Amino acid sequence: MRELKGMDNARYTSDHLFHLVGRACPTDHEANYQTLLQVLDSECISHPPHTSDWGAHQYTINWDENIFTEKLIIPTVTCFCDIPLEHLQIHTKKYGLFGLSFPRDYLISYGARPVIYIPLQRNDHISIIGRSFLHDLEQVWRGFREHVVDANFEGTRTRTLGIQPNSSESAIAAVDDLFTQHFLAFIKPFDSELPDDHPDNYYLEREWRKYGNLRFQPHQVRRVLVAKEYVDRFKNDRPAYSNIIEAL
Repeated sequence: MRELKGMDNARYTSDHLFHLVGRACPTDHEANYQTLLQVLDSECISHPPHTSDWGAHQYTINWDENIFTEKLIIPTVTCFCDIPLEHLQIHTKKYGLFGLSFPRDYLISYGARPVIYIPLQRNDHISIIGRSFLHDLEQVWRGFREHVVDANFEGTRTRTLGIQPNSSESAIAAVDDLFTQHFLAFIKPFDSELPDDHPDNYYLEREWRKYGNLRFQPHQVRRVLVAKEYVDRFKNDRPAYSNIIEAL
């Protein structure tokens, strides 16, 4: 296969994944700086309610929502992006200029993996793709829950990992749990007709999700991102990380 010129310098993915802390208000530098310090001090990236342990591995179903709002199934996950450092500009506009990164292999070892992006188009409701596909997927799942799971299974859902279910009831529960928490909870619809820099073009985020919190040690942090006007202040506040600062 012919090697393309410049491919040795091109980066499509990163060997370390970023977590930026300014989702609530990307332009509030001081608040995001304080959040970054809290993350580093607690040595934990957390999901709500933001405990400092390994968090929960669970999901909540909101039956009044739908798959397009991403609120139908709320998993307890922490999120990261697989974007090379030199291409973070679009991402920082939505999530702020403060964050940190970890080796991808480290995150994989704790179960992190990419979300499942489903592209939507303006007129795909009249086809079998996009919105029609997701709507049908949701309705099939709702029917399965109502007519199979709720009608045939009662009791606590427990199963040993890797062990085949030993009854029809336990098989139904196992399929439902796996499909809901490892497939539906990782689906992310996005409008494919939006420009790359649009806040709702989620495909450009290259999102990875991990159930539970992420506990870490300082030596496992690959980069710490701060707004350039905060570099000197951060070096004074957290000198242990001064050799891995990236100014944005």
